[in-house]
Amino acid sequence: MSEHVGPRRYSGRTVAVIVEYPDGRILLVKRGTLPFRGYWALPGGRLEAGETAEGAAVREVGEETGLIVEIVRRIGEYHETGRQDGIEYDYYPTCFLARPIGGAVKKQEEEIEEIDLFTVENLPEELAFEHSNMMKDYVHLSRR
Repeated sequence: MSEHVGPRRYSGRTVAVIVEYPDGRILLVKRGTLPFRGYWALPGGRLEAGETAEGAAVREVGEETGLIVEIVRRIGEYHETGRQDGIEYDYYPTCFLARPIGGAVKKQEEEIEEIDLFTVENLPEELAFEHSNMMKDYVHLSRR
């Protein structure tokens, strides 16, 4: 008897965090897990049961990078849907702007391949496409 194996799907409420340093550089992580393995992305992830989006944002940054951050403001709420490398996704991310207030950068070995700082003008070409609207909104808000 053969089993039908459908496409992998990822969905749900998530957070993404633009961690901005005083010199204006932004921290990005290169993903080591699906669905965006090999792409640079904002730190973030899923909300846990009973968790606020702000709490998830602080927790996820800490887990992925070792940094303690303070949320500065909400950038926006998004709906990202599509297919990437044969994987369907349907996320509802909330994006926050945060600043580092403690800790030291240390990547979480299981999920993150690299961590680096970039200016808005020099973002990597391999930026996870679902974060492009968040970055556009960040740039627009920061120029006010």
